[in-house]
Amino acid sequence: MIAYLEGRLVEKSPTQLVLDINGVGYEIKIPLSTYDKLGEDGSKAKILTYQYVREDTLQLFGFATPEEKNLFELLITITGIGPKTALGILSSISVNDFQRSIVSEDLDSLTNISGIGKKTAQRLIVELKEKISGEEFRFKKDIGFKERSELILVEEAIKALVSLGFHKAHAREAVKKAKGEAEKKLKLEELIKKALRYAQ
Repeated sequence: MIAYLEGRLVEKSPTQLVLDINGVGYEIKIPLSTYDKLGEDGSKAKILTYQYVREDTLQLFGFATPEEKNLFELLITITGIGPKTALGILSSISVNDFQRSIVSEDLDSLTNISGIGKKTAQRLIVELKEKISGEEFRFKKDIGFKERSELILVEEAIKALVSLGFHKAHAREAVKKAKGEAEKKLKLEELIKKALRYAQ
């Protein structure tokens, strides 16, 4: 699986981009939210990617942030939501606003998204509300992130604890406590060490 691609941005449009990496051009489908964060043609770009493979399809989807990629991966697990519809959702509403709409069961906001009818909106709420409100959404809200770099730092710390054998919920709680007691901004290694004390 290709986790990300980094190279020279050859061309971009609101729905896709071409990234040159050592003379090979990669065509990547993107949401509008990612397009808005891209630099000019010729600039260097790093894109988080999801490789979509089916019997007759091989496509790369790209995202500017981990939040966009995570939501895309979550959306395509829902019956009736394919990659095209998932990109449409990301192009129509921010990740935070989408999460709030799911948690608050705001059908009006969801049905305002192109291609999302009432039945699909209800399915999204039923299948995603517990996942979003019970994990990342509540966690991010509780901690109160001020910077995207801070969010990435915490996510990396959680992944490190999970890789050491801790359950994700325990890892998340340990990182939350470690961050809460810190008097200054911690580096990743420092945050992991502090979190390990709470994860035992």
